[in-house]
Amino acid sequence: MKRCPKCNRSYTTDTQKFCTHDGGLLVAVDVGQETVRIDSSQFDPDAPTKAISRELVSEATGEFDPFRTVISRPEETTSEWPHTTADLTSPSTTLHPPAEKAPAPPAGSGQISPPQPTMQLSATGPIASAPFPPPSGQLPSRPSAAPPSAKKSKMPLVLGILAVLLVLGVGVLGVAYFFVVKPMLAERRAVVTEPTPSPAKEPNIQTTPGNLGNNNPTVPEPPAYSPPADAIEFVNSKTNLDGKLSEHYVDFSFYYPERWEKDPTAGVPGARNFVQVERRLPPSYTQENLAVGWYSSAGSAEADRSVFPRLAENLSSQFAKTIGDYRKVSEGQAKVGPYEGYEFRFEGLSQQTDKGQFKIWGRAIFLPPVDGSNNGVTLLMLATSLAPELKGVDDVGRKGELPMMLESFRFGKK
Repeated sequence: MKRCPKCNRSYTTDTQKFCTHDGGLLVAVDVGQETVRIDSSQFDPDAPTKAISRELVSEATGEFDPFRTVISRPEETTSEWPHTTADLTSPSTTLHPPAEKAPAPPAGSGQISPPQPTMQLSATGPIASAPFPPPSGQLPSRPSAAPPSAKKSKMPLVLGILAVLLVLGVGVLGVAYFFVVKPMLAERRAVVTEPTPSPAKEPNIQTTPGNLGNNNPTVPEPPAYSPPADAIEFVNSKTNLDGKLSEHYVDFSFYYPERWEKDPTAGVPGARNFVQVERRLPPSYTQENLAVGWYSSAGSAEADRSVFPRLAENLSSQFAKTIGDYRKVSEGQAKVGPYEGYEFRFEGLSQQTDKGQFKIWGRAIFLPPVDGSNNGVTLLMLATSLAPELKGVDDVGRKGELPMMLESFRFGKK
């Protein structure tokens, strides 16, 4: 038997060297008890078996009974899991569950079983020399671990590599410029190419009434017009003109269909229009009509912009006196061929005729001069519902046969 000198706990295993409670070194202890031999002949075999009390002193008589079995309960050693000195990770180590207490031997057996620990830890391998925990209140001193060495940053190395790459890149670009780009630029400068002439811009002609006639601007040539086979060209002439027509004469020309009729009373002395052509329904009903007159201009479309509304109002008031149910429909910018102008549109009803009463539609367009003079032209177009292809005022000059005259109209001499 062995005992712990620190906690006085006893252990019956001779191979155990350390206390499982506080880790103290166990020392051998002499039990000091002799085995009591009892002669069975002293007892009556027929007598009933007497129960042996666990107490050494009889509760009935209070006397010491030498025949009682002395059983001493060891100090409690299972209050907590015992510490093992074996390597628990070794496959040869076996943890045994707590052994059941052996029942007390019957009286007269002559043997006394020593107390058994409630839990044993056996191992087939050698006992490990791991240190046991210190007594309560004391902690084992551990050597302080050396602080880990600081990890060196790789940022300086990365920055150094980037700097080297940058220097190498700049050097490569410089070499490429001097040996590749610069020779190419020199070759391009040596090649002589003729510059492409830019198209000539049309002159911006602006005149005022005070300087009209003092300059001779160059009038740009408009695009040529290709007339149909049955077209007749009209070219204005000053030969037979007098009065206001002669004073405000303008050179112009246009094409009209051969089947149209030219008014013989226009373009002659005392006439009010340079020319008038008409498409008629026999005997003398107008289907489409074009008359060209004049108006006093300030010399350009820009200069005439402020007077266009007044000119339109004056001419509209004259039509209101001769056309029944007259109404001005619209007013604004207009274009005739390559020229910009100003127009107003109107409609009304004719008088009662043998064709009945038919609708009248009209457009009056003011075209300012392009040569800086003070003479513009007025294009007056009339149409009626007797022309089967016309259905309203918006069809005048867009449908029928009047569009040919608008597209072919040109300022200037022929």
